[in-house]
Amino acid sequence: MKLLRSLILYGALAISLGLLWHTAFRSPCDRVVEYDLGIFDERFNISREAFLAEVSLAELPWEDAAGRELFRYREGADFKVNLIFSDEQGRLYQGNEIEAELEDHEASIDDLGDRYQAAVGRYERARRDYETRLLAYEDDVTYWNSRGGAPEAEYQDLQAEAGRLDDKAKEVKTLLAQVNRIASENNEQVEAYNDNVNAYNELFDKSYEFDAGNTDGTEINIYSYDGLPELHTLLVHEFGHVLGIEHVEDPASVMYYLLNEQNQGGELTDVDVAALKTTCRL
Repeated sequence: MKLLRSLILYGALAISLGLLWHTAFRSPCDRVVEYDLGIFDERFNISREAFLAEVSLAELPWEDAAGRELFRYREGADFKVNLIFSDEQGRLYQGNEIEAELEDHEASIDDLGDRYQAAVGRYERARRDYETRLLAYEDDVTYWNSRGGAPEAEYQDLQAEAGRLDDKAKEVKTLLAQVNRIASENNEQVEAYNDNVNAYNELFDKSYEFDAGNTDGTEINIYSYDGLPELHTLLVHEFGHVLGIEHVEDPASVMYYLLNEQNQGGELTDVDVAALKTTCRL
């Protein structure tokens, strides 16, 4: 009976040591995280199939660096990757609409600039022609007045030229009005452009924290992204957190706490790989 108790005690001790060994030395990279898609909001401009493809691509940088499979899609898996529409995503879509309007304004401003220059050219040519002919007409009138009046033929020519000068003056006036109208249209477009720029700047900051997504170890939530490259970076970043990797200090790294132009491609840097090797004890 005493021997039996000893065996039981030693057996329990062996199990405890085994659990301690397993806990202390098992790394996050020793297991494969199976995941499935959970919440999927259709207000994003992406299909469920395309989103799953992006999630699958986001596994690869970590798996290539680790040299082993770390993640696997399995329908019905408890770990979920969720796509949840947020106010931030609404602002992103609004910003994209403003960008499209800015492009339209830029094209209109360029077109109005060309039209303005052409209108000014027509006006200046007509004005110079009118002023030259008006001076010649006035000289002829002064000449004939100094001689007591013009002969009938000359008088008729002067009258005809006076009529043509009236028509030319109207043409010059019309061309000037056209120049002013185009200038006014251009000013309106520039004002609208500036208003849209201000509205866009109020919506966004080009660098912002990775609050567009998060994970608690049981799921990944994606709340907003602007284009597939950014979605890819967000997913790679969150998969890194699932592995237990913390934020790093290198702005070019995927695991940096800010999404910026340097880490938009979602490619791992040496700093990211070093963090993976440390966390997974590779």
